[in-house]
Amino acid sequence: MSLLTELQKVKSEEDVKDAYIKALGLKSYTKGLVDIQTEEIWFEAKDAATSPVLMFAQLLFYVRDARKKGEHIPPFLAVIDSEKAAIMETAKALPIMADKAIKWPKSASQVDKQIAAQVAPYIETHFVVYKIESHEKEFISAVKTAIKNGKLVRTPITPDNLRQVFDKWVEMIGREIEGVSETDYALLFFADIMHDGVKAAMADLPARLGYYDDKPTFLLNGKTYELASDRGYRNFWAIYHRPPEQEYRHYLLERRDSLLPLDERSFKGAFYTPLHIVDKAYDLLAETLGKNWQQNYIVWDMCCGVGNLEVKHSNHRNIFMSTLDQADIDVMTASHTCVAATKFQYDYLNDDVVVAQDRTGQDRTGQDRTGQDRTIIHRHRLFPHQQNAAGIATGDC
Repeated sequence: MSLLTELQKVKSEEDVKDAYIKALGLKSYTKGLVDIQTEEIWFEAKDAATSPVLMFAQLLFYVRDARKKGEHIPPFLAVIDSEKAAIMETAKALPIMADKAIKWPKSASQVDKQIAAQVAPYIETHFVVYKIESHEKEFISAVKTAIKNGKLVRTPITPDNLRQVFDKWVEMIGREIEGVSETDYALLFFADIMHDGVKAAMADLPARLGYYDDKPTFLLNGKTYELASDRGYRNFWAIYHRPPEQEYRHYLLERRDSLLPLDERSFKGAFYTPLHIVDKAYDLLAETLGKNWQQNYIVWDMCCGVGNLEVKHSNHRNIFMSTLDQADIDVMTASHTCVAATKFQYDYLNDDVVVAQDRTGQDRTGQDRTGQDRTIIHRHRLFPHQQNAAGIATGDC
């Protein structure tokens, strides 16, 4: 049973403690003035939703007391309630102990909002908040890793969690970007994750991320977009690690189509082609046209998206790749997808073949010296077979 499910049933603070103890697999712990205490981490617990700063302030009362007595202080502090949890390194909060302006009460229960307001400037940029409804897995992983390795480790972005990370990015960051269309979220997302906070990890992406007055700002199509609030931004990047590992970057960019809103994907015919389907298509082409078809035929993919079908092709100079969305071309350029191929923006439902010739700067008939057709034209399966203006039969491949 998940931690979220357990928390939805709690009736008391003790129930909250027990739910977290079970989910985190804590073995050696005690309950007392510090709600849950282990060698590595101390927890402050509440049954109702409570301000993390207030809970940390109450927990720091015990840290201050232990420090004065010369007793053990754990490397990590965590606060938990029925909706969320937060964790931070104890060392980040220790400078607060030297602040004589803070008048600590005689007991932790007396630590109030006034004390919390004085504590906040010292700690609010150092703790990470996890909503259990959306980030249960990340919180549990962070605590277990902290206990095991003695440090907080951010969650990496990989092909396995791309969609999940994107959805959470939209919730925490995307909706805070003022004036941007939802259809552009994916471009801004990639600009954000392909950045280490100082410089871009990949050049020539359609959107760019910069920092002005230490605040993140996005640039897309000549327009600048700012965040209404950067609180979600800071918290998101306290949970996740960026940029992704080098081995994943190009592959992640190739998945842009899968992150578009469903209505946008339907309108543009943008659907990510699974790799096993790509393999099957190549097998069928080899069976039909012969094993040397990649050398002997010119391929024009009229709806290439970000080139997932073409990356397996061994002769990119024989490939023409067009797509409705110019951003797809920009993504392929940034990810160095099929560098030798001819790539251009083209609306195959409305543009004439002459437009394609103009945009590629080439006029290939696709015929060999015997006059036989040597062109494979791949187009989206959702639309019926037809003939284009040049009389070339097109169909699914």
